Amino acid sequence: MDRRTWVRRGALGLVFAAAAFAAPAIAQHPAPASEPRPENLKVLPKDISRTELIALMGQFTRALGVRCSFCHVTEQEKPDAKNRFALDDKPAKDKARAMMEMTRDINQKYLAQLASREKPAINVQCVTCHRGVSEPRALSDVLAISYEKGGIDSTVARYHRLRDRYYGSASYNFNEVSLSDAANELGKAGHDADALALLALNVEMNPNSAFAKRQHADAVIEQGYLKGGTDAGAAAYRDMKGKYGEAAVNEDMLNQVGYDLLGQGKNDLALAAFKLNVAEHPQSGNAYDSLGEAYALTGDKKQATAAYKKAVELDPKNENAKHSLEELKKKK
Repeated sequence: MDRRTWVRRGALGLVFAAAAFAAPAIAQHPAPASEPRPENLKVLPKDISRTELIALMGQFTRALGVRCSFCHVTEQEKPDAKNRFALDDKPAKDKARAMMEMTRDINQKYLAQLASREKPAINVQCVTCHRGVSEPRALSDVLAISYEKGGIDSTVARYHRLRDRYYGSASYNFNEVSLSDAANELGKAGHDADALALLALNVEMNPNSAFAKRQHADAVIEQGYLKGGTDAGAAAYRDMKGKYGEAAVNEDMLNQVGYDLLGQGKNDLALAAFKLNVAEHPQSGNAYDSLGEAYALTGDKKQATAAYKKAVELDPKNENAKHSLEELKKKK
């Protein structure tokens, strides 16, 4: 293939993959009379040449990480069929046409109407979303499907397979956020043990991520309180702090655990977490402020007042503690 042919193919691929299917532009390069004409074209220009069509299909296969057989009927599937590529037997072909029309509309009807655009203009292409995979799903969504079908073992196995194949490409985001999102969805659905398994895997796969460690420690500590009570929660805190250090397991985290427990109506457990935070960080006005809020919610006005006063003593600029003290004075 000489350079002129390559440049032409690349330009056509960009035109079509960006869904800028402008028939007049293609009409400048009509198919030679001796060349078989493509059949059953419903979105692409009718006069596109075989060479240009093959180049365009190549763009599609690379964008989706598939072969021609993903949309087209193969010889093995229908050995006696004439012009198998023109057949509409596979639903994927109709989906491809719909996607081509969608990207064309995005580029020509919507992006083109923007008051200001970069130069050269950015156009949507198949690869913009697909990035080398046939289904452009976020990694967390792929893992959720695996979990629904086969549970946690299937989910972990799928993660490793995808990571082995796609790590370093643009297909999936393998940083600490994806596994964290997947774990959060499992937690919301009540699959606490499996959520913890994904968070632990997240630390294993991202050992230098403070975020992954905080997410894991937070969940372990909260589950310690919920499953085992006050002592188990405190033990989980100390275990995680020893494992991940103060940078990950700190005052703010334990404070958040307390508020999470409050949000679940576990007031006694929340009080225990806030008390532990005060014991661990006795010079923190914010820790005492949170403890005062928990006491107030449980109706212990005396203890709430004492905690808020300590918060103001440690931090005279703590306006929330001052306001809360004034509100407590108004109550009988």
